[in-house]
Amino acid sequence: MLDINAIWEKAAQPSPELTFEEIQALINDRLWAVTDQLSTVSLHSTDETLFDLMMLVFDSLTEKRTCILNLWNAIELNPKCICEAQSQISAAIDGWHQQLNLHWNTARYVQNLLFLCALIYAAVVWKDDTSADNSKVMAKIDELIGWLNASKSAPFDLLEKVKSMVMGCM
Repeated sequence: MLDINAIWEKAAQPSPELTFEEIQALINDRLWAVTDQLSTVSLHSTDETLFDLMMLVFDSLTEKRTCILNLWNAIELNPKCICEAQSQISAAIDGWHQQLNLHWNTARYVQNLLFLCALIYAAVVWKDDTSADNSKVMAKIDELIGWLNASKSAPFDLLEKVKSMVMGCM
């Protein structure tokens, strides 16, 4: 059994060398941190729910910011790692959406994929947001929620837009 605290300590080191299983454990730890806090999400409107959920994700990342940034900069993600991470995150997103009763006029898979793309794009902003209150991330999340709302009638247009923006940031 993996000791998650020891793995986080390892990830806090400059240029950490982690196994595939350790990376998966860290991803699961952050996903669980979000899942554990879902009861704090506002359910007043879809926009508020989406905003609160996305901020929960970034709050969980901010708790381990140094480690996450070390990993971001040091780890060469191979296709196996990318596919597994996408599966882990997509499964968590699906659970979050079910628990929060978020249902758009798209298939669940497309809804989850749109949300994942929005998170990835916001993560690129988060990486460079050094403000104490994540103000750049919050502004981007507001913008992304507008895009997600627009996607209800044209989800694949939004996927293309977010994909091109993410690829432009990398």
